[in-house]
Amino acid sequence: MKKLLMIVFCLAMFLLAVQVPAFAGEVDVLINKLVDKGILTQGEAGALLQEMQKEDVRQQAEVKQVAAEAAKEQVKSSSVKLPPWVEKVKFKGDLRLRYQGEKTDEKADSPQRDRYRLRWRAGIVADVTENWEAGFGFASGSDDPRSTNQTFENAFQTPDARLDYAYAKYTPFKSLSLIGGKFKNPIWTPKDLLWDGDIMPDGVAATFFHKFSDAMKVFVTPAFFILEEFSNTTKDPNLLAVQAGLEAKLGMPYIKIAGTWYNFTNVEGNVFPHSSKSNSLDSNGKLFYDYDSFAAGAEIGVNLKGPVPTVAVFGEYVISDGDDDLDKDGNKDNTGYLVGLKVGHNKIDKLLDWQFKYNYRELEKDAWVDFLPDSDFYSGATDTKGHEVEVTIGLAKHVSFGIDYYHSQPIRKHSEREQDLIQADLVLKW
Repeated sequence: MKKLLMIVFCLAMFLLAVQVPAFAGEVDVLINKLVDKGILTQGEAGALLQEMQKEDVRQQAEVKQVAAEAAKEQVKSSSVKLPPWVEKVKFKGDLRLRYQGEKTDEKADSPQRDRYRLRWRAGIVADVTENWEAGFGFASGSDDPRSTNQTFENAFQTPDARLDYAYAKYTPFKSLSLIGGKFKNPIWTPKDLLWDGDIMPDGVAATFFHKFSDAMKVFVTPAFFILEEFSNTTKDPNLLAVQAGLEAKLGMPYIKIAGTWYNFTNVEGNVFPHSSKSNSLDSNGKLFYDYDSFAAGAEIGVNLKGPVPTVAVFGEYVISDGDDDLDKDGNKDNTGYLVGLKVGHNKIDKLLDWQFKYNYRELEKDAWVDFLPDSDFYSGATDTKGHEVEVTIGLAKHVSFGIDYYHSQPIRKHSEREQDLIQADLVLKW
């Protein structure tokens, strides 16, 4: 009976300790009294106290865990929940501050022109569904498709923004995408002999690629670009382009090569805005040829380790159906080419990334339409030749500084007018 009473009493004390830890001091007094009266031995009393202490520690840990979980739930319930579509939207853009110095020499020296300019671009790209994407963006500049620069002038002017791109893109398979609207040029070129980098074509295009392995793939890009729309005729100028190419990574070496057929329609006999007026013109001042062309581009390089991550050579060639007769100097007017060297990082994205580029080019008078080439090289004209040197270095993540120098002149001997142009750019991206 005595042992039975002892067990019942111990259980009662144990439950009391679990439920009411604040009375632990009183329980210790009671246990000591039971030892004094001989109901519990000293060993039994010590074992009982140890069990009570362990249970108290466990209970405190559980209380802390419950409190932490409650705090998390409170934070979740009090925080603002964003709608699902926000997670599908990406914001992107960049800002460029530029100094540009330009000097053109003829028989007499002309004054140097100094300009301070900026360019900003901002846009949104949204994953509408798993297969559909939409995007639009705005930029500084005028309606010139070859320039997004805004010169500091006109007593603190406040220039307007312009639409830079707006497109819808459908990707039914990983290897195929279709795009329509105004979008980044899908035709790959290793440099800007034919296409200014600011041009966003209007029209539709598709890109298909097939991987033979992780190291090799082929790609095909057909595109239909709208050049002009007339209200009084159905003969609107447009451009059909089809490009096919190959990319291969052969260990450290790599190669990318592509050929492109350009079929211009209703270009002959028309005048286009922002033309450089350097193509052959008829007696009415309109284009003399239709400029159907074939172009080829390639870049061959090697990826290294160490301070010089990449070394590559690149080039472009174009021939059109323009005037292919030899002139008195033995030159044709319908071909163009560019050769260049690239050393450094492929992409400038962080501190001390760097890149050096050099190229030499010649673009004959009727090798290509004169409203598409790089506008910084002799104002985007054909019938030009010369050199370009670029040096760029990363100042921080997404921040870079670069210097771009052009020395260009006409190909024809009747003009000795040379042009030197230097640009110093600070670029920030987000």
